[in-house]
Amino acid sequence: MTEKDRKEKQKKAELKARRRAFVKNIDKLFQTEYRYSKRFEKTHLMPDGKAYINVDLTKVDTPFSIYSYDTRIDQEIYDYIENEANYLRADVPIVINFDDDGKYSEDLKDKISKAVIRHYALKYEDQRKELEKNTFSAWIILAIGVVIMALSIAMGIIGENESAKSIGNVFAVIKEVIVIAGWMFIWEAGDRFFFTGSTNRIDVFNAGQLALLEVRFGKPVVPLIKNKTI
Repeated sequence: MTEKDRKEKQKKAELKARRRAFVKNIDKLFQTEYRYSKRFEKTHLMPDGKAYINVDLTKVDTPFSIYSYDTRIDQEIYDYIENEANYLRADVPIVINFDDDGKYSEDLKDKISKAVIRHYALKYEDQRKELEKNTFSAWIILAIGVVIMALSIAMGIIGENESAKSIGNVFAVIKEVIVIAGWMFIWEAGDRFFFTGSTNRIDVFNAGQLALLEVRFGKPVVPLIKNKTI
C-alpha cells in the first residue's frame, strides 16, 4: 500500500468515526434524560399541574396594538406566547402570567384578559371551521370518485355489448380515462381525510389548548426546578 493510499484510508476511517460520533450525540438528544423539551417543560410546570408562561409587560405602558383602540394585543406578544406553548404537551393547562410590575389598573387588566381570551377563542373557532370544511369537501370528493368508478363499472358491462364492441378502442380509452379520474378523486379524498385532516386536527387541538388558557397578573412564577437554565 502506498503512502497516498494509506493516508486516504486513514482519512476515510476518521470521517466514518466522526459520523458515528455525530449520530450517537444526536440520538442522545432524544433520550428522555437529555431531551430539551422535557427540561423546557419542567421550567414551566408548577405544583398545580399547570404550565405558566411569564410575559414581561414592565417595559411597555400598554400591550395593545397602537392601531386597535385598545382592543387587540400586539401580535409580538401572541407570537411569544405561541412559541413558548409550542414546546409544551397539548394536554397541559396553560396560564399566561403577565408581569405588569403592579402598574396596571384593574380595568386595564380586565381588558387585557378579555382580549387574549377572545383572540384564542377566535383562532380555535377558525381552526374548527377549517377542519369541518376540509372534512366536508373530502366526503364530496369521495362521493364523486365513487360515482365515477360506478360509471366505469357500468361502462365495462356495456362494453360487452356488440354495439360497444363496434367502436372498439375509442370506448376502451374513454373507460380508462374515467377510471383514472375516479381514482384521482378517491386519492384526493384520502389525502384530505388522512393527511390534511390530520394536520387540521393537530391545529384544532393546539388552538383548543390556548383557547382554554387562564390569564393572571403578577411577578414571574418560580418553576419546580431551581435551575431555570435549559
